[in-house]
Amino acid sequence: MLVAALSVSAFAGLPSLGVVPVAHAAPTTLSRSDVTIYGASWCSACRSLEKSLTERGVPFDVVDVEKNRDSWERAKAAAGAGNAIPLTGVAKGSETVWFVGADADGVERAYKSR
Repeated sequence: MLVAALSVSAFAGLPSLGVVPVAHAAPTTLSRSDVTIYGASWCSACRSLEKSLTERGVPFDVVDVEKNRDSWERAKAAAGAGNAIPLTGVAKGSETVWFVGADADGVERAYKSR
């Protein structure tokens, strides 16, 4: 499975040269949690990611993209992502690292290194 991880600078809106590939997008804080999954109730990959993160003890919020269109649009713009779900943001200080796909390993690593 190919998964993209994107890091975005929170202050300048410019790419950060971190460990992961970079997106050219503005930052966002769309959740109370450090980990936010944008998904849908019918999405099996979303449910799989949620289950894996729960088993690993990684706390997260879920935003239903069908019920919260504005939040979904802002997250896609911030991540520089298309319509693929799950789209997961991990807040790391002044940056947000974005994952497209059910990459529980990547999300967990980003969460633990924040």
